Amino acid sequence: MTLFSAVPAFLFKEIPFATTKFTSYSLFTQYLFSKFPAAQEDLALSLYISLAGGTFGGICAAVVSNPADATISEMKKAKTDLGPFGAAKLVYEQRGIGGFFKGLSIRFFFYALLISMQFFIYDSVRIALGIGADDLKLYLDVLGGALKDSGGPV
Repeated sequence: MTLFSAVPAFLFKEIPFATTKFTSYSLFTQYLFSKFPAAQEDLALSLYISLAGGTFGGICAAVVSNPADATISEMKKAKTDLGPFGAAKLVYEQRGIGGFFKGLSIRFFFYALLISMQFFIYDSVRIALGIGADDLKLYLDVLGGALKDSGGPV
């Protein structure tokens, strides 16, 4: 396997992984906050919702990224310079569609733990600094306006 031969497989893993992680986290926490509005005022409950959202985001991200993980694993095992499409074909021929989801249970645990801790730490720091979602939106709106007025990239 050459240095850059796995780049397409990594892109097919990381882009869906990240978009699924953030989207499912956001949707799930919005849902939980709508069901438990008191959690918006209570710091501890808010952090529990962040943990739950991160766990859900990790599980969803594991499902969408596992086929690329299986493909990358097959590329690493190959004794030849097997590319990502050849490795995916080999996984399918040897194990069928289920081959792309081999190892999913351990990834459920690993990604759920990792991503829930990421969001927990992010929300803890955000709360400790007194930064709310409205503050971030206001900052981005002001920044976008300033860049637009100064002829910046926006």
